[in-house]
This record gives sequence, C-alpha cells and structure tokens, in this order.
Amino acid sequence: MTQTTKLLFIHFICHLLLIPAILYGEWWMFLGSFIWWQFVAATAISSGYHRYFAHRAFKVGAWYKWYSQIVALFANPGPVLTWASTHRMHHYYADTEKDPHSPIWKGFWKVYTSYWGNDISFIERRALSKLLNDKSVKLFYRHYFIFITILAVILISIDPLLFIFGYAVPVVFAFHGYGLINAWTHKTGKPTNSALANIFTAGEGWHLNHHEDPSNWKIGKTRWQLDTASYFIRAIKK
Repeated sequence: MTQTTKLLFIHFICHLLLIPAILYGEWWMFLGSFIWWQFVAATAISSGYHRYFAHRAFKVGAWYKWYSQIVALFANPGPVLTWASTHRMHHYYADTEKDPHSPIWKGFWKVYTSYWGNDISFIERRALSKLLNDKSVKLFYRHYFIFITILAVILISIDPLLFIFGYAVPVVFAFHGYGLINAWTHKTGKPTNSALANIFTAGEGWHLNHHEDPSNWKIGKTRWQLDTASYFIRAIKK
C-alpha cells in the first residue's frame, strides 16, 4: 500500500467518524475541535511544514522541528519530507503540466482529495535537498504511520470521543482546508487569494500573495488579511 493510499484511508475513516460525532457529540465539542485545528494549522502545518520546512522562511531553534512534526500528526498531512518537497515542486512548476497538484492538469477533484500522489518516487532530488540530512525528518518519514497508530491508541484509551473530536474531526477540517488551497486557489490556472480557504488554514488562503513572495514568512499583507501563523512565527523566530 502506497503512502498516498494510507493517508487517504485515514482521511476516509475520519470522515466516517463524523457519524458518531454528530450522534453522540455536542456543539461545544465541534467548536473545540475547530479551535484545536486552528492551533495545529497555525503552529505546525502553516508555520512548520510550509513556511519553515518547505521555504526556510525563518530561523528557529531545533526544538521546533520536533514540535511541528509531532503536533502535525493531528492533521494527518503525511511526512514532512514528502509534503515539503512536493510543495517545492509546486513552486518550481506552478500551474504547468509538471506541477504535481495543478487542478488544470490533474483534475479539480483529484487535487482536492490529494489523490494526485504524495510518494517520494516522483520528487526531484533538488526538492529533497537538506531535508534528507535532517534526522527528525527521516525518522518521521520512516515511522509516520507508527506514530499515527500510537497517537490513535492513546486517545482512544483515554476516551473514544477524545479521539473523534481531538483527532478525526480536525483531520476532516485539514483535508478540506488544504483541498481548497491546492484546488480552488489554482482553479483558473494561476494562483488566487481565497478568504474561504483562509478560514480553514490559518493564513494560507492568501495564496496569490504567497506565490508572489514565497520566501516571506508573513503571507497576509494587509490588516484585513488574517494570518494567524505569522503571529506565531513572530513569537518564536530568531
């Protein structure tokens, strides 16, 4: 089973768990899940996977490599090695046939559901540079699904509802948030900003801004372009 298939299977299970979430959960649990997802998105995915690992947009202590990869497990993005290097290829070939997740070339729903692939075999060596030298990155790449399993066992053993609302529901938010970023903000064949996508991604919705200046750790450019990840980065960067 490929990495992509495993990731999609986890996303599928998390979507199925919306049924018991609706049947047995309460409104505040959904609100708590959304707030928790915003924290994960801002401090681990948007800041870590994207702006730190993929773009090296800021400098921070070594602790953050471990923090971001551990907390990111709650969103099921896959190992940062493939996530960040695939994103680099997206910037190398944005909206062309070689773009690994262009909705124009790959199809909107294929990109939205991340069925375009997230395996290391198609990634160019230059996109993997430096990431391959990081011990934490290699560890999480080799054992990502073991870590996911351990996390699931811990949460379920505490309370099945904690697993549903602390893991499954945030994973659903992540799935659709980044589906919007990959597919919706490139649906015309060039990057655009999306306030809707931004609600689910802690600052990633200003995608046109990002493509215009990918090495900038601050993506929101005006006071009205909320970018919560940038607030976190400002607090931790050297």
